[in-house]
Amino acid sequence: MEDKILIHEGGCVAEERYADSFEELVGELDVNRRMLFDCPDEIIILLLAQFGKEIIKDRSLALIPGLSYLSLWLRKENLNAIYRVNFRNRPGISDPVVVDSRTEMIHVPRGIVCHWIAGNIPLLGFFSLALATLGKNASILKIHPQIYKYLHLLFRKLEQVTIDAGEVQYSGKIITSVVSMVSFPGKNEDLSRTFSLSADCRVVYGSDEAVQVISSLPHKVHADTIVYGPKYSFAVFDRETIESPDFSLMLKRLAQDIVLYNQAACSSPHTVFFEKSSVTIKDIAGRLKSALQSLQDRMFYPLDEGIALSVINTRARYLLDDARDILSSDDLKWTICINDMISLEEPVQGRCVFVKEVPDIDLILPLVNRKVQTVALEIIDNARRERYVRELAYRGADRAMVAGMMHEYTQPWDGMLGAGRMVRWIAVAKK
Repeated sequence: MEDKILIHEGGCVAEERYADSFEELVGELDVNRRMLFDCPDEIIILLLAQFGKEIIKDRSLALIPGLSYLSLWLRKENLNAIYRVNFRNRPGISDPVVVDSRTEMIHVPRGIVCHWIAGNIPLLGFFSLALATLGKNASILKIHPQIYKYLHLLFRKLEQVTIDAGEVQYSGKIITSVVSMVSFPGKNEDLSRTFSLSADCRVVYGSDEAVQVISSLPHKVHADTIVYGPKYSFAVFDRETIESPDFSLMLKRLAQDIVLYNQAACSSPHTVFFEKSSVTIKDIAGRLKSALQSLQDRMFYPLDEGIALSVINTRARYLLDDARDILSSDDLKWTICINDMISLEEPVQGRCVFVKEVPDIDLILPLVNRKVQTVALEIIDNARRERYVRELAYRGADRAMVAGMMHEYTQPWDGMLGAGRMVRWIAVAKK
């Protein structure tokens, strides 16, 4: 039914149904979001935190990719920190934020947030939803049908969560009642246009082409648009780090960054630069191989046919080129390609990483632009690291992390405080 909207079961919807427009669904969410608006901010955080504790104990959810990290991310301490950095206050503090001697400000939700969710990371929709919920917004997630099976299980679990606060019991239904998941063909211009016009805020994840198309759709004049477009990530190790006793541990952490999400995430490293040191690049590649081999089998998810073919083709090119070298597993678990070109390699994904030796890590800086998201930066000298971070930031990079932290969903992300972008700030004169 290509001319219909499929409204999935789960969230505020009791059973799956087809619809011709978003009008009825938006009306339901608009009514339901009053209950979320009246709920104390700290209760929302406690519900999400309790949900995070319960999902990791539920064996029926164990096969959801990324579940353990979602559970960690939903810790009360982390949600409080996200709230504080986005809303300039601690949850539970209802006092307005002081602007100056005459003015204060408070934040309120934008209303209905429409999310275009890419299908490469199964739980991306839940992270996006959680940020919108902290701002007390209702959400409609446009999802690929293949990730519905994961999100549906999570919404069912969230509905069952309860917490007691004094004499009042709160249910996760406060959150799920303002959420809906929908699917419809993006090529259907009428449905895409009406979905866009339903939003008080648009959140877009996707490729260059998808972002351009969605951003150009008609929208409400007051609606904000938050774009998380395609990004590139890489890692940098300086000479002192390579020669330090902790280098092997850092490589093991980097190996985890490479393997997670099959390198489909914007924060996945595709190229790793090592500054020339007393350790040869072949020795470094060998130690990275050991690090990859030490990871548990459950971390290696099967590859899509197209990605598997790209990995095989890349291996063949390197095996036939005398100027290059390669290390790889007997199967398609991991691939390490070695060359000396100072460049950001085109992503292959499928745990295929390019390692390079450079005379000086400063030679990498001209490669950085606004397409770069995360740089895993391992520089021992603090002064040199601070200078390098400022150069990365000036040239366009969004995040300077360390190995093992590339995928941590921190705030800001892609240069933005996402939850803060999904609220309005209201100026109030002091009495």
